[in-house]
Amino acid sequence: MNITDKTSSEKLEFDSQEVEEWFESEDVEDAPKSAPSSEELLSEKYSKSQLRIVRTTIDYSLYTLKQSLSDRNYINLSPGYQRRNRWDIRKKSQLIESFLMNIPVPPIFLFEKDYNQYEVMDGRQRLEAINSYLNNIFLLEGLEFWKELEGLMFDELPMTIQRGLLRRTLSAIVLLAETSQIDEPETDVRMALFKRLNTGGVQLNPQELRNALYPGKFNDMLIRIARSELFTRVWGIPPKTPDEEENPSQSLIKSTLYKTMADCELVLRFFAIKETILSNLRGSLRRLLDQCMLRHQDDTAENINAQEEHFTVCLNKLFKTFDHRPFVLPAANKPSRPLYDALMVATSLNDAFDPIPHKAQILTRLNDKLANSHTYDILVGRDNTIEAIKKRVQLAEEILLGETK
Repeated sequence: MNITDKTSSEKLEFDSQEVEEWFESEDVEDAPKSAPSSEELLSEKYSKSQLRIVRTTIDYSLYTLKQSLSDRNYINLSPGYQRRNRWDIRKKSQLIESFLMNIPVPPIFLFEKDYNQYEVMDGRQRLEAINSYLNNIFLLEGLEFWKELEGLMFDELPMTIQRGLLRRTLSAIVLLAETSQIDEPETDVRMALFKRLNTGGVQLNPQELRNALYPGKFNDMLIRIARSELFTRVWGIPPKTPDEEENPSQSLIKSTLYKTMADCELVLRFFAIKETILSNLRGSLRRLLDQCMLRHQDDTAENINAQEEHFTVCLNKLFKTFDHRPFVLPAANKPSRPLYDALMVATSLNDAFDPIPHKAQILTRLNDKLANSHTYDILVGRDNTIEAIKKRVQLAEEILLGETK
């Protein structure tokens, strides 16, 4: 079997464990960091690394929250800022039922990014459930104690229950950082806080953190590309539908790449790895991905459009070169992320070269490399250090161009 053999009846699927390993592998450095050599150095690091955080607690009534959430300049609940594995209506309804029963609900965490302007660090799903129910967006379902209220919107509740619900409170722990950095200049206080807040149950993964911390046109572009027809087809993700923001299909909700935002990270890797090679950047891949997001956060619309077009051109070239199944390994029958990184960046670095007329030769060279255990490990191995990725891209250039770089 070679790289273009088709088994179209089988779906391209990635399980949660596989994607979690993707994220974990980003922290690997090319060389281990040296440990502090003395107690004095440890003490110095401790004194420099303390986050100076002002903490206050506010008890919001649900009535006050409803008013506050209507003003995005106060608490912003913009869709681009939230994780994708959202609560379903049953879980939202049970939160409302908890308030009706006066059961304590865990506090939310807010970060005061400017005077009286807040980012939600933890508790976004709870706030969205409260906001949408009080604004009559969904009907209660799956209740356990208040079954009499099944199928009712907020405005349909008896007036006594409406007033009682609006009087319930939700605590908010408000954090304000007096310092924007800690020991290392690249460290973002919000990133450190986001990583360690886990009261909501499921900790944000690295790409969800980036989505939260680096909003802007560049982040919007990553999301847009990840939902494009070509990209979803290549990675076996359900295609975009007009109403998926409010009513995503069950197949989309179950897609591991989509719900973990690993699809967006795949797009980001293209830009970060290319820039790492061109500028000889150093560090763990996770840090380089973070820095790429920060570096492009304020890009102009013109620059964003050019980057989006370049990505699409590269992907389209490989899509046609490999008969609509680029990056697919025969044994797994699904795309390989290392092979994707290598071929996409190699194509970008040689953007004047059109691989499509040379598809037969390129396919032969790729199959030869995959048949050799040494070059196979370089192309699709687990090593995720920057040096390993550079070797991977160099080998991919040899496959595309038919010459030794």
